[in-house]
Amino acid sequence: MEPVYDLMTRLLSEYFGVPEEQLTPDATFERLDIDSLAQVELVTLLEDRLKVTLGEPPAGATLGEIAARIERLVAAGTVGAQPQAPADAVASAGPAR
Repeated sequence: MEPVYDLMTRLLSEYFGVPEEQLTPDATFERLDIDSLAQVELVTLLEDRLKVTLGEPPAGATLGEIAARIERLVAAGTVGAQPQAPADAVASAGPAR
């Protein structure tokens, strides 16, 4: 499997046009002018490829910090973890028609 940091920087370069020389471990989304919509798109791409639920990146976190957080999630075995709907929410929706 491709290292998370390498995957993340490749996606930022390929999908969002961020120049590779700007993609350093200490770069932040703010410094790279990556807006919140693009952050959500990046998280979705990472979740699809890594089969892990990531949530919103912490504000001001560096690319290196974000990659390390994702590596910890993968190592902890949260791969493929999806949020569960509360049982009562499913029951209250009623039968499918």
